[in-house]
Amino acid sequence: MRINQLLGIPFFLLGVALVAFYSVKAWEVFLTTCPNHDFLSWDENIRLSNVLDQAVDFREGNYWNGILPFFESPTWPPLRSFTTFLSLYIPTDWPVTYRDSFHGLFFLILVFPALYYILIKVTASHFWGSVFAFFSFVLCLQTTEVPVYSLTSMLETQSMFFLLLSGYSLFRLYEDDNTGEIKSSTKYLVSFSLFGFYFTKYPYGILFFMACICYEIFRSPSRYKEVIIYLYKVYARGFRLVYLIFVLTMIASLPILRVISKINLNQRTFKTFMFYISVILFVDFSIFLYRNREKAKNVFPKTISVLWVYAIFPAFFWLFINPDRVNALIDAQLIVNQYTRSFFLTLWTEPGMDPKVPGIFDFVWGFRILIGVTFISLIYFLIRKNESIESKRKDPLLAATIVIILELLILEVTTGNKQPRHVLQFIPSIGFLSFAWALRFAQFAESGYQKKLAYSIIIICISFVGWNLFYKQGLLTDSFFNTKPFCYRGMNASDFQPAREIASQIEASKKYILLNAFHDQAKYESKGRLIASDFDLAMKLKTYELGAVRNDHRYRWKDWSSFDSILLLSDTCPDSFIEEKFENRSKMLTVKSTLVRTYRESSGIACLQEYQILK
Repeated sequence: MRINQLLGIPFFLLGVALVAFYSVKAWEVFLTTCPNHDFLSWDENIRLSNVLDQAVDFREGNYWNGILPFFESPTWPPLRSFTTFLSLYIPTDWPVTYRDSFHGLFFLILVFPALYYILIKVTASHFWGSVFAFFSFVLCLQTTEVPVYSLTSMLETQSMFFLLLSGYSLFRLYEDDNTGEIKSSTKYLVSFSLFGFYFTKYPYGILFFMACICYEIFRSPSRYKEVIIYLYKVYARGFRLVYLIFVLTMIASLPILRVISKINLNQRTFKTFMFYISVILFVDFSIFLYRNREKAKNVFPKTISVLWVYAIFPAFFWLFINPDRVNALIDAQLIVNQYTRSFFLTLWTEPGMDPKVPGIFDFVWGFRILIGVTFISLIYFLIRKNESIESKRKDPLLAATIVIILELLILEVTTGNKQPRHVLQFIPSIGFLSFAWALRFAQFAESGYQKKLAYSIIIICISFVGWNLFYKQGLLTDSFFNTKPFCYRGMNASDFQPAREIASQIEASKKYILLNAFHDQAKYESKGRLIASDFDLAMKLKTYELGAVRNDHRYRWKDWSSFDSILLLSDTCPDSFIEEKFENRSKMLTVKSTLVRTYRESSGIACLQEYQILK
């Protein structure tokens, strides 16, 4: 074994120990401290409720109904739902919510071996790869929000893992391209990582594709000039050119209209219009490329061909096979949450300094110094005279760096939903790229003095980043597990007691159809509205193994004959709103029923009525 590999072992073992210590201790805190780990957040509740419905369908032999939601998946990609579904069949005594919450910790754990592998490949050094992987993971842990998201079924740690892999896959893609041949393993890595990122959240993946295309043009401007000329001569002429400009203008105007106008874009007619004009362009352009694929191979760079075939085309094909996905994308674009002014400022600012810029790092100076050194190294790389501008533009590390920066920049410009959690996905990638550039700076040194100075700067960087472990709420201090907000659902068990009480009133083996008034707009101001999805989840968790609780939907349920009872959930009993809805549905489905019980929950925010179906 080489000395370089031997020197890397201690930091690798330290990284494994750090991951193990954090994971075991954090999960212990989750189990013993958090009073509401039997519930998830709003989005998580809905995802898990859908998965439990699928499990009921599979148990009853309705396999198509059980599989179809994975293909529909309009709002959330199916990856998380699929892994949650598989976890239902793991032989363990963990409750379902524990299994779902463990996803957050699982993907965070995966970040470290991914960092280790990527950095030893990029730096070509086991020692520096091990050192940088360790301190990059420290950056991930020593934040205000990553600990809490690591104990939920939210998608933040999943996006951290897949964005990290996506950045590395681009490094590999452009590294291979510089050698003249792109390996099959690289193509599959591009597909797995970029599609994994896309299947975490649709908007994130699409923004990443946009960033890749921007870099492609920067990397080979003269080649893309030829591409544009070719497309203009062969494809985009006459009506096609007008239509292409029209569609691209409509899509690009969405974030602008949201900011500068009061036009209500959140209308189904408008969203349907956007779907059809986009899908027509996508289908027409895809057919053109397929018919002219031999010529296109000679005109288009090999890198964009790989991105198109292995990531972009299948991603957009998946998007367009369900119009509701486009509707959901537009909905997400229109959300405005004024939590913070800027993602860049959120990364740069010390926590607690400005309520509009919350900051995310416990000891922000480690991140600041690392970014400063990265910036200096990057500028020095660009102004060096040892290489031509053309060769610098094709540098694989520069490629990955530009795409990650562009991803953050496009996200900054196009979204009004600037919650701090949306920037967490970038931390492992920033750690990987920044430390790689810091080492590059040392490798650029041309004299012994310059090398000593450069390596001294690296030591300063890792020292400041490592200080996070000991600073105030550092992982190696007594305060970390006592002060970090590990309980995403809060510390007040009474907040969700109404859902627990309501669920206790139903039988595990019976089949119910549920009309939950708290999901309707008429009940948005009621207290029960805040835990509407918790009511659903609590009842489904009790019944999914033997019985069922299914939310009523006029398109999904054309018949109630397979159910035993109907549940009406509202804030009062009787409630004219939900009873009118119930009567209309009963008449439509010609169902007769009789009231068998009424239960008023003790806090007074919810009331449950059960009607037995007469058969």
